This record gives sequence, structure tokens and C-alpha cells, in this order.
Amino acid sequence: MPLRSSLRTVLRLLPSFFLALGAGLGLARVAIAAPEALDRIVVVVNDGVILESEIDRAMENARTQIAKRGIAAPPEEILRAQVLEQLILTRVQTQRAQQAGVRIDDRELNEVLGNIAKQNGMSLSAFADAVRSEGMDYLTLREQIRDEVTIQRLRNKEVDSRVQVTDQDVDAFLATEGAAADKEYRLSHILIAVPDGASQQVRDQARAKAADLLKRIRAGEDFAQLAIANSNGQQALQGGDLDWRKAGDLPGVFASIAGKLKKGETSDIFETGSGYHLIKLSDVRGADTERKTVTETHARHILIQTNAIRDDEQSRALAHDLYTRLKGGEDFAKLAKEFSDDPGSRNSGGDLGFQPPGVFVPEFQTRLDALQPKEISEPFRTQFGWHIAQLLERRERDVTEDQKRARARTTIGTRKAAEEYDVWLRRLRNEAYIEYRLPSDADAAKQLQ
Repeated sequence: MPLRSSLRTVLRLLPSFFLALGAGLGLARVAIAAPEALDRIVVVVNDGVILESEIDRAMENARTQIAKRGIAAPPEEILRAQVLEQLILTRVQTQRAQQAGVRIDDRELNEVLGNIAKQNGMSLSAFADAVRSEGMDYLTLREQIRDEVTIQRLRNKEVDSRVQVTDQDVDAFLATEGAAADKEYRLSHILIAVPDGASQQVRDQARAKAADLLKRIRAGEDFAQLAIANSNGQQALQGGDLDWRKAGDLPGVFASIAGKLKKGETSDIFETGSGYHLIKLSDVRGADTERKTVTETHARHILIQTNAIRDDEQSRALAHDLYTRLKGGEDFAKLAKEFSDDPGSRNSGGDLGFQPPGVFVPEFQTRLDALQPKEISEPFRTQFGWHIAQLLERRERDVTEDQKRARARTTIGTRKAAEEYDVWLRRLRNEAYIEYRLPSDADAAKQLQ
């Protein structure tokens, strides 16, 4: 059975780039055969190694990706340098994860694989059979996915969790970007990286390289081909394609520059802490300006729970007794203060305030939805115990601004995390011990850097 998912399906489950998975399950033959018994060490990375067989598999996958994008492949030595750099970045991160105690055990890995299988409409065993039927080595694929999940877990621990977004950040974002944050751009990107603490000579050389590339692009050379051959960005092997992203999901400087470009136009060179950049605007589409409203429910309730002296049947009987008293005209708030076991609402007469959809457990929300204003429900049970609920009123509330602020907060957090991750990853790479065993690889790496 052929696999139906593409790389995009897999990436929805695993956020970072799958070098080894490539253009798609069922499209790229990721692991054609298990590594041969005799395998050459090509690069030493700290206390680990990268083998020739790993590079061969990744090279084949990279060629497949490039061909499917309709891009002319760069010379083999340049492609090999890009592939090798991606493998090195993966290796230094998995090594750091091991040092930090980040582990993905077989149970967690099986859950991830099970989700991927489910996306393909298969059981896990059927998915494994399908992988093997297409000539892939399932165990190799399995370990590649383990690495990706490990890296994402490490990033969450060492980078994303440290990012903070303040109300002042949100106010500034909305003041400067506003509705334009929801506009979507498709950009391509070239990065000429500059190492931390680089001399002015190194910086000048990097800028000169970026200037030469810009000149070649404006003379008619293909942006994607130049990105594959020259970019230090994480999407280099995709021709620098960043895919569709909302302006708010782009680094701030990217969004600002993209908003001034015409379709098909390439920006001037601009600089950030990671180096010199060029971006090309491939396409743009409009923002969603529709107003958003939700129905909020104002209710109150009495909760009767089981305890050391009252079992479930006795709790049910008490709830029905209170319901009878309420139907007889007794005051709801008074009975709630006397009998309710909900500490959050008892002192306010069971009042739960106005709440949007999704706050209450489904059984409670369903009961409220069936009530008319001022109507009292019969006793019903949820995971918390027995309830008597009264619907007081409903209202429609415009939450457009609330949602804008929530999206802005998420966007700012994503931007900050991406910027911090780039800095963190460059530092990790620069601090690593890298030994190229082949002079040609060392030379190509220097050219790329």
C-alpha cells in the first residue's frame, strides 16, 4: 500500500525540518538500505561521527527535493556541503539533548509514529509494512524521527520556555503592525551568516558575497538555485522557500521589508545578528478582517459531591431534594451558600459569571445550552459530582480585539523564540569540535561559510 501523506503532513506533527525525510513519505526513498558493515567516517562531531552512508542517503533525498521543486541542482560538492552542514547541526543538537537529559523513549516514539500512521489512515504495523514496501528501512526512519522529536523537546526546554511576552510587547506590536500582521506572504530567503565575534574583515567579506548574489539575481539568475548553492539558512535545500507565512509569523524585519516589496521583487541587503539577508517576495494574499463574536453564558449552580459521610446515591438524593425546594420557590443563592461543594462559587450564591464556550465540561455546557433564561435544570452528573444549574442570561460579545491580542502574543513569542533559537544553534555549532576527514569536505565547508 503506497503512503498517502506528504512531508507537510509529517511536519504538522513534527515542527522542525526533516532532512532525512525529505520531500515526502511515499515520494522520497529515505532509507534505501541499512548501512553497510564497512562504513567510512567522514566527519567527527564532538564525541560522535557522521558516516558516509548517512551522507549518501541525505544526498539522494536532497536531490529528490530539488528535482520536485523544479530547481537545477548545484554542483555536487556544494550540495554535499549543504547536506553535511544540516547533518552536523542535527548531531550537535542530539548530543546536547543527551547532556541535558532529554530522552524520547520507545513508548513516546511509538505514539508519534502512531500519529503519523493515523494521518495515513493506517495502523502502526501497516505503516511499517508500507514503509518497507517502498524500499525504505523502517528502523532507520524510526531513529530519524526520534532525533527530530528529541531536538524539538530540547528546543522547548532550552529556548522556547525562556521567552517572555509582556503586555507592553503586545501594545507595541499592535501599534506598529495592526491588521497587517494577518497578511500572508510567500518569501524566499538567502542568509550569508556571520559568526559571533567576527572581525570586520570577515563581515566585509560576507557583505560582499551578499552583494554579488544580489547583483546576479537582478541580472536574471534564479534565486532558488543561488540559495541552494550559497545560503546558510535552514531552508537552503528548499531553494530558500519559507512557504506561506502570516506577516506576524515572520521575524519583524522580514515582515517590514516584505510589506514594501512588489511581487517577484528581491530586497536590498539587510543585516541582523545572524548575518546578511536577501528576501524575495514570491506572492502575497490578504488578511482576514471579519469581526469575531462569541455567545457567553451567565449561569449559577449547586454542586453536591460524594464525601466521607455521603456516597453517590445519597448525593443524588440530596440534589433532587434541593431541586424540589427550588421548584417550590426557595432562593437559589441561599441554598447554594448552604449546600454547594464548589468553593469557587459557593460564597457568591453559585454564580459562575459570564463564560465563553469551552470553559465548562461538555456535559455541563450541554445542559446549559438546553435551558431558557431563568430556567433551572434537573439534577445531572458530571465528573465533579451532581449539579443543579440555572441559566441566568446569554449575550453576544465581540472578541475581535481579544483575539488580536492573543494572536499578537503568540506571534511575538514565536518571533522571539525563533531569534533565540538561531543564536543558540549558532553558539552550539561554533562551540562544537568538528573534524573533517576529507580535505574536499573541509574546503567546501569553508566556501559555504
